[in-house]
Amino acid sequence: MSDIAKILIDTDIGGDIDDALTLAMALNSPEVEIRGITSVYIAGEWRVGIIRRMLETYGRNDIEVAIGAEKPLCGWWDDKRQLSSHLDVEGTVNMPACDYIIKKVNEEKDLTLLAIGPLTNIALAIAKDPDLPRKTRLVLMGGQVNRAHPEWNIACDPEAARIVFESGIPIRMIGLDVTNRCKFDFSHIDRIRAGGNKRTDLLSEMLDKFMKDFNFMPTLHDPLALASIVWPELLTFEEKTILIETRGEFTRGVTVDCDWKHEPNAQVAVDVRKDEFIERVLARLVL
Repeated sequence: MSDIAKILIDTDIGGDIDDALTLAMALNSPEVEIRGITSVYIAGEWRVGIIRRMLETYGRNDIEVAIGAEKPLCGWWDDKRQLSSHLDVEGTVNMPACDYIIKKVNEEKDLTLLAIGPLTNIALAIAKDPDLPRKTRLVLMGGQVNRAHPEWNIACDPEAARIVFESGIPIRMIGLDVTNRCKFDFSHIDRIRAGGNKRTDLLSEMLDKFMKDFNFMPTLHDPLALASIVWPELLTFEEKTILIETRGEFTRGVTVDCDWKHEPNAQVAVDVRKDEFIERVLARLVL
């Protein structure tokens, strides 16, 4: 990668706080240049509203936003939910996220896709442009290989994840194996609250709401995926063959570390210098 990595962020921002922390970290990181943001999974208009509020607060209304797929490729869907209009949402580009991803990959040399939500948009983009995996690379937060656990981003759309992992796109995977070691405590939250500017005020508001709604401290799942681009030296990786289980009654969505049958298809994080990572994230968030 070049000294400044061009990234497109694909995010299900709005539930867990880690997506918002990742966007804030990216906006304050000179090592990356955000070339676009796409929403994914249910409630696209709501997610776009959060993105646009953050971009306005950080003075980056120049960054384009596209609304993405809300349904998984197949499987469970809440039929009571109202779908967003993909082409008429204020503050978004006039195309679905999968088309926007294809457009940006073809326009931008050395663009990295940073996927911190379900992989539906990425799978749809690959299906529409089968040559896409040859033109870009993917860094994702998702999966877990140290136990048979269906992690959220994979489990929300296992079929999409399978398409992506079997596509040949270069993948760097950051899973729960390492992200679960990286948690904020109250002293970290207090440092953000003490930031004293409109950016830290917004993050403090979002952190307070998250802890009130979910009653647990933030885990830095998605920021660690971004850190693998910004500070790769903080992580240890191993080449692995990752298969996605799509049929099991209890294991649908599990990422299987299958090193006995197939060629490696992913660079998988296996360790992290946790304390240094947390300190570096905080230093970026309080700017």
